[in-house]
Amino acid sequence: MAGRTHRETTLIGWGFVAAQFALLAVMVFLPRGVDYTPGPAARIVGAVAMGTGIAIGLWAALYLRRGLTPTPVPNGATDLVTKGPYRFARHPMYSAVVLLMAGIALRSGSWAVWAAFVGLVVLFHVKSRWEEARLRETFPGYERYLATTGRFGPLPGLAQRTDA
Repeated sequence: MAGRTHRETTLIGWGFVAAQFALLAVMVFLPRGVDYTPGPAARIVGAVAMGTGIAIGLWAALYLRRGLTPTPVPNGATDLVTKGPYRFARHPMYSAVVLLMAGIALRSGSWAVWAAFVGLVVLFHVKSRWEEARLRETFPGYERYLATTGRFGPLPGLAQRTDA
């Protein structure tokens, strides 16, 4: 935690969690159907995205096990996990939440929900970069994993280092 105390790092981690939950709450509790009515395709695709997000999230949690923590600060309870969904993405839990919330946004009928969704995606980008700096400090093999695994999924170009 170069330049920061453990306490400062933990507080920053909890700040990310608070921002994330605020955006999730906005997305879940804002009124629905106030700006437009989602069509049947949006409702179906939204439901599939939600189900897929839940499935990926559970899969990732099963592989992370004791390493699962609410904050983006490694807890030291496990070695670097590179199997299961972590074989395809460095942050499958974030990918799962994004899919789940994309499904909610698709079904919402609210531009305010879409705005909160964009905020959530930006937050996950910033949070994942911050977390990756902690992971580099914690796991000697993280640099190699970073170079070979996409941040949020196995799409071309995602395995490129983007810490510049």
